[in-house]
Amino acid sequence: MTTSRFSQWSALSPWSIISFSLGTIKAMLSNGYALIPVVYTGWQKGFDSPWIIVAIVAVILLTLSFAITQWLKYRYRLHDGKLGINQGLVFKRTHEIPLNRIQNVRLEQPLYFRPMGLYSLVVETAGSKKDEAVLAAVNYRQALQLKQRLFEQKQQPASAVDGSDIESPTSQHNQQTPVVQKSVKDLILFGLYQNNLIWFSVISGSILGQLDWESSQFSPLLLQLQAWYDQVAAISILGQVAITLVGLIIIYLLLSLISITAAILKYHPYQLSLKQQTVHRTGGIIAKQNDALGLPRVQLLRFHQPLIGRLLKLWTVSFKQVQGNEIEQVNQRHMLIPSMSRDQIDTLLPRLSGLCAQAKSLPKQYQSIDIGWFWRRMWLPPVIVLVNMLGIGINPVTEVMATVAALFVLGLYLRYRQWGFLLQGDDCWIHSGMLSQNWNLVALRKVQHVEISQTKGQRKKQLATITLGLASGEQTIPYIPLADARYIAERALYLTKQDHNNWI
Repeated sequence: MTTSRFSQWSALSPWSIISFSLGTIKAMLSNGYALIPVVYTGWQKGFDSPWIIVAIVAVILLTLSFAITQWLKYRYRLHDGKLGINQGLVFKRTHEIPLNRIQNVRLEQPLYFRPMGLYSLVVETAGSKKDEAVLAAVNYRQALQLKQRLFEQKQQPASAVDGSDIESPTSQHNQQTPVVQKSVKDLILFGLYQNNLIWFSVISGSILGQLDWESSQFSPLLLQLQAWYDQVAAISILGQVAITLVGLIIIYLLLSLISITAAILKYHPYQLSLKQQTVHRTGGIIAKQNDALGLPRVQLLRFHQPLIGRLLKLWTVSFKQVQGNEIEQVNQRHMLIPSMSRDQIDTLLPRLSGLCAQAKSLPKQYQSIDIGWFWRRMWLPPVIVLVNMLGIGINPVTEVMATVAALFVLGLYLRYRQWGFLLQGDDCWIHSGMLSQNWNLVALRKVQHVEISQTKGQRKKQLATITLGLASGEQTIPYIPLADARYIAERALYLTKQDHNNWI
C-alpha cells in the first residue's frame, strides 16, 4: 500500500446509513415539521385511524431514502495537506479543511455501532460552531489511520500511512502514557459536586405534579412521620435545625442521581493519556469516545471548584479551546478531568509539557482587586431600601426588600473577596468565584489583544481594568494597580510579537 491510500475519493460504509438516519430523525424532532402530517392525521381521524400508520410509514420511508442518498453522495479524501468532503445531491457542498486548522479529532462508538466494531470519526476546526466533518461507520484500524493522519501538522513518512505501521488497540495503548485515571468512586463524587439541579427539578416537577397529594397526606407513613416530628424535633430549635439540614442533604442527594448516573455513563472508564504533545481522553459506557487535543492549541486552563467540591476538596480541570469549538458541543463543555485533588493537579501540570503555560502547581494565594470595585456597586440597593422605608415606613414589603438587598451586598462582597490575580513568569492566574472558586491559567503568549480602561475614580487611585483577549474568549481583571496592568499588557504584546503563531 502506498502513501496515496487516502488521496483518492472514498465512500463510507453502508452501515453509515444508520447514522445518517438517526441524524435526520434528530433534525426532524428538533424542527418538528415532519411530525405535522402525523399529528394532523391523528387529530382529525383519531390516533387509532389507519391513516396514522400510513403517515408514520411515509415519514420512515422518506427518512431512510434521504439517509441512503446522503450515503451515496458522501465522499472524502486526504490530498495536499487537506481533508476534502463532497456531499449533497441537489445542493452539493464541498469542504476543503487544511490539516493545520484541525483543532480536535475524536473517535466515538455509539451503541448502535458497537456490535459491528465500527466508529464515527469527528473532525473539528478552530472557530467552528459545529462539527466540520463526521466520517461514520469506520472500522477501528481505518479510524486510527485517519486520526493519525488528520491530527499531524506535517506530512508523515510513508510508513506511517501505508498500513504497515498502523496502531492496534494494544499498541496504541502502549505508545500513550496514561496520566490520569478515574474510578467509579471518582465519577460518583464528580456527579455529586458537579450537580445540575435545574434539569432534575424540571423532570421531577412534572412527575410530582401528577401525584394525588390530597389523598397521600393521610397515608399511615406520613402520619407517623408527622407524629414523630411533633414529639422529637418540634420541641427544640436545635432539633428543627437538625431535621432541616438532614432534609436538605437528602434532597440534594436525590437531585444528584441524574448527574451521578450521567457522569458514570459518559466517562467510565475514564483515562487521560499523553502522546507527544497530544492528550487523549477515552471512556464512555453507552457511547465510547476517544478524544484527541493538541496541548499547544489549548487557550486557557480552568480549575473549577463548586461549593460541594470545596467541601470535598475536589476540582474539575477543563482545557478551554477556541470559542465555539468545544469537544462536547451540545453541552458547550470542554475536554475535562473530573475529581482532581490539589496534589493530583500539582502532579499533572509538570507532565503537560505541550502547554504554552509553564505553571507547575495550583496557587494558594493571589493579589486581590481593589475594594473600590465593591464600594462602587454596593450602595444602590441599600439606598433604594432606605428611601422606601422613609417613604412608606417599615412593613413586610420593605422588610423583604431589605433582606434581598442585604443578600445582594453579601454576595457582592464575597465575589470581591474571591477576585484577584497572580503573575508567574509569562503566565497570569485569575481567581474568581463567590461560594465556588475558579482559577484560570492564561499563557500571555496566547493573548491576541489587550485593553486597559480607567474610570475617573480609578485614575485618581492609579487603578485600571485590563481585558485579555484570547481565542477562547476575554478574561477581565478589574481594579488592579495601573503599573501591574501595564506590565501584563506590555509583556503579552512582547511575547506575541516574537511569535504570534501561538494564538491558535
